[in-house]
Amino acid sequence: MSSHEGGPRTLDVEIVTPEGPVLQERARMIVVPGAEGELGVLPRHAPLIAELNPGETRVRLAGDETEFQRFATGPGYFKVQGDSAVVLVDSAIAVNAIDVAAAERQRDEALAAIEELTGDDEQVGRLRNAQRDLAIAQNLLKVAGRS
Repeated sequence: MSSHEGGPRTLDVEIVTPEGPVLQERARMIVVPGAEGELGVLPRHAPLIAELNPGETRVRLAGDETEFQRFATGPGYFKVQGDSAVVLVDSAIAVNAIDVAAAERQRDEALAAIEELTGDDEQVGRLRNAQRDLAIAQNLLKVAGRS
């Protein structure tokens, strides 16, 4: 897809989770938390596929010169091809929709679960789940500015 004639070039940006699309908009720029560091993408970017870490994804919409829409995103992948950018992640929550109290409870429960587990083979799966829950909660709190 191409941008509108005469205006600045834009990207078709999608943020998609297993539950469905979280964002489908025209954007001037997107910044994602790549496994090797932040990746910023503008229109006409070279084709790219990258692994994403949990972190903050920022999108500057086509009509907005100054503000980014911000999302706490989980791990996943990022693909850029032509003027299309797709963020495929296990979770994405708009920063203004983060329930800080719930994230704090999730963090505290995950920390408690990690402390209780001893490392027996039977508990390795529970430990990994608790560590994943902790990482998700910490990311939510970080992006919400409450870390």
